[in-house]
Amino acid sequence: MDENTTYETIFIARQPIFTAHNETWGYMMLFRNSENADRAVISDNSEATMNLVANLPLCGGLGGGRSRLLIHFTPEDVVAGTPLAVPWSNTVIILEEQADASDALIDALKDLKSEGYEVAINNFEGKPGSERLSELADVLLVDMADRDETDLAYTMAKGKKLGAPRMIAKRVETAEDLSRAKEAGFTLFHGFFFKRPLTESGRKITSSEITRLKLFEIIEKDEPDFDSLAPAIEADVAISYRLLNFLNSANFSFATTITSIRQAVVLAGWKPIRNWLRLIILTDMTPSQKSQELSYLSAHRAKLFETAALGGGYEEESDKLFMLGLFSLLDALLDMNMRTIVSHLPVDDAIKDALCGQANRYSSWLNLAQAIESSDWDEVGARAKELDLLPGTVAVSYQHAFTWADSFFSPEPDEAPEQ
Repeated sequence: MDENTTYETIFIARQPIFTAHNETWGYMMLFRNSENADRAVISDNSEATMNLVANLPLCGGLGGGRSRLLIHFTPEDVVAGTPLAVPWSNTVIILEEQADASDALIDALKDLKSEGYEVAINNFEGKPGSERLSELADVLLVDMADRDETDLAYTMAKGKKLGAPRMIAKRVETAEDLSRAKEAGFTLFHGFFFKRPLTESGRKITSSEITRLKLFEIIEKDEPDFDSLAPAIEADVAISYRLLNFLNSANFSFATTITSIRQAVVLAGWKPIRNWLRLIILTDMTPSQKSQELSYLSAHRAKLFETAALGGGYEEESDKLFMLGLFSLLDALLDMNMRTIVSHLPVDDAIKDALCGQANRYSSWLNLAQAIESSDWDEVGARAKELDLLPGTVAVSYQHAFTWADSFFSPEPDEAPEQ
């Protein structure tokens, strides 16, 4: 790749917000761009917001048009009408809590709310003088970090007094944090708790899970073994049904109805069909709402790694890196220790070691994905440099991975937003 090529390096971290039932209520959208791999720089918050708004179509995500997108705006953005550039039906305008909000800001927010936009106040504490702004909020975000039960209960009471219909506990990192937030009365939760397994004592991988993991062994061959593949897929009614429905969807646009895997491979080629099979097997193993979000994230990581590998000098390892991303959250998906799971995976020992947290040549890829998802932009630059990847290669691959994963997971466009 030409190192003199100029890219607009754009990263949008899309972090889910869950209900108490592990359903995806919305996404926190965080933006950064960078001209080099060492440091990400934004001159001001308004510039970051404008870039985010301009690039939102690059990452529709699992929720598609149904889930809310929570976007940070400055008071100046709101007064200038910047939120009008994004759809009102699922946009939540985030503002920082502030005392003595101007009349212009209050009037602009009232106008936007009349258009259908929702308003969220970030880092809500109920500070004196902030009531006028907070009373307009549909959502209050409360930071869980360094807060005990008494402090959380006090903040929750302030929010309820202001009439806020929803309160989000953010920075919920562990199952213990989630339990504390629920006990305090929160009904929406933001953080990385969902990416950590809730390991159960004595939990063993089931025979059904083993059977589906064995399907990966069959499809990992460079050329399809139809004698083994067809009976294995056909024996699993759920996977067969999903596969044929998916192959006949608009994603492939075949001129004729697909009635067999062999027919699909002839028309589309083995590699793309194999990747879709991998995803179908993974998502069919883990049907819950939380798992759907994790499956999307796994698919996104897989395609990010594969695409960056093909564009960054790792062509021979692109398929291994796809599998690394695809399996990287299996412990949270199955609520089991990763060391127990990897013995059933058709990947080499170095991939297994990286999945289990050991440092090797593959672990930096996982660190790169985690940095992007955590919106740790300086760490993104450092990890890209460590892998000798141009920031533009990572950014373009990241955007492409959204498009690819969306084609598998996004709901039908006419589905209404969940209330």
